[in-house]
Amino acid sequence: MSQNLDQTLNQFTESIKQTYGETLLAIILYGSAASNEFVEGRSNINCLVLLKEVTPDQLKKCSPQLSNWHKQGIRTPLFVDTAYVQSAIDVFPIEFLDMKQRYRVLHGQDFLKDLELKLDHLRFQCEQELKGKMLRLRQLYLETSQTEDRLVALLVKSTSSFLVLFRALLSLQGTTAIPDSTDEILVGLTRLGLGMEAFREVREIQQRQTAPNPSEIDALFRRYLLEIEAVVRFVDKMPSA
Repeated sequence: MSQNLDQTLNQFTESIKQTYGETLLAIILYGSAASNEFVEGRSNINCLVLLKEVTPDQLKKCSPQLSNWHKQGIRTPLFVDTAYVQSAIDVFPIEFLDMKQRYRVLHGQDFLKDLELKLDHLRFQCEQELKGKMLRLRQLYLETSQTEDRLVALLVKSTSSFLVLFRALLSLQGTTAIPDSTDEILVGLTRLGLGMEAFREVREIQQRQTAPNPSEIDALFRRYLLEIEAVVRFVDKMPSA
């Protein structure tokens, strides 16, 4: 973890502790900032705050600090209470799985450690999310296909949400050590017989922050979409847990 990120997180943690006092149960850092995938200045810093109870009055307490947090790369935190977590794990198993696989406790109790997620809930959401995002990708292609810059931006922006779903898919396959890095995730999918070459190309574009030849962009999108459609078919054929 970089010194700048560590300092930012320490300041954020102290701010939350001072704001919420004894009503604060935990602060959890999750996502790329809790892994080797974090890129300073480009990656978001995602945090979850566990309170005894979440109310509008509690939320307003930290609203004056949001602007400063955003400047530091910290997204608006997720505020939850224990009752919500227990009632939501069957509805949002992928989100909680993603947190469980990449997180760091900044303060308080590690409530994610013993959180149990059911495979049937995970499979259902994985299929639902993949099919929904595939449809949305087609829709956005219709809106952006005439402009190369917008089409590249669509491709690059879409990868993060698909990677979360790919990681969930590997969990459903019983992978003992769920991959952390993008390369490892794509290797895992390749072992399942799913080609990910176009997806790799898009991630390289994102990392280099350079655009491909304009004449190749539309063809790249078509290959990318074919790979997503293949993943959707794979999940659709998976037996129920």
